[in-house]
Amino acid sequence: MKVDENGEELFEEEDDKNLSQPNGVIDFSSDRSDARAHAPAPKKKHRVRNFFRFVITIAVLVLAAAFYVRYFNPYAVEARTTGYVTEFEKRGIIFKTFEGVMATETALGDSAKVYDRNFTFTVPDAELARKLQTLATGTPRRVTLVYEKYYGMLPWRGGSTNVVTDIMDN
Repeated sequence: MKVDENGEELFEEEDDKNLSQPNGVIDFSSDRSDARAHAPAPKKKHRVRNFFRFVITIAVLVLAAAFYVRYFNPYAVEARTTGYVTEFEKRGIIFKTFEGVMATETALGDSAKVYDRNFTFTVPDAELARKLQTLATGTPRRVTLVYEKYYGMLPWRGGSTNVVTDIMDN
């Protein structure tokens, strides 16, 4: 112990050499090791959480692809049917679309079968709808409709899975 000029005791700082014992083993009982003991533990890996995130991401992607295929990707493009438009009107409560019914030529020409096939269709374009109205009013004329066929229908696209893209007058 050291004393200064006024008679007060001076405390010495412990050196690292005082922490180690003669046989080379470090003494962890000193106050300096307490700071290391209270340090935050390293973060554990969240494997389960990451797995569920991966599964949910894959499920969302699969559902988005199925929704796209069902509602936005037509499975028949440039399909054609010929016949006589029997009914054509603008329908809908929120989304007003032009809907029509056609008696197809193949169904009318077959005398062995009872007529049971109506071709329902939707016309999304107002210009095409006006053209079809002029062809369908008065004496019905034979008309060929070019359409796309979808697996499902959307309310703003109409009440039918057959969406007309072009009209040809015969």
